[in-house]
Amino acid sequence: MKDEPAGIDCEVCGAPMVIKMGRYGKFMACSNFPNCTNTKPVQVEIGVPCPNCKDGQVVERRSKKGRLFYGCSNYPDCEFVSWDKPVAKPCPECDKMMVEKKIKDGVKYQCTNCTHAEVHQLEED
Repeated sequence: MKDEPAGIDCEVCGAPMVIKMGRYGKFMACSNFPNCTNTKPVQVEIGVPCPNCKDGQVVERRSKKGRLFYGCSNYPDCEFVSWDKPVAKPCPECDKMMVEKKIKDGVKYQCTNCTHAEVHQLEED
């Protein structure tokens, strides 16, 4: 894989960052490599604000065993994590975060605080 420009500059030396492929997937590295060893993970935002700190975004992450989980982009400062994918729609009953759970016929949105749940059927063509 050829290095792709990441569109941001290195915080350490100011050189442009590039996206590289490593043994655990894609990551951003400084293009000035032997002189600067700054790296950052490529984070996929899902478009949901963090329910704990309200400042960061919820991003996709991978565990050591490769399992997908969701956490706050401000990780060391905010320790929000979830195995289930959070959705942007708050619970209509208690106004807390709802998560997406896959079921046989489609998707179920379930509140993390109360017992409210909504089932959304998959549409067949």
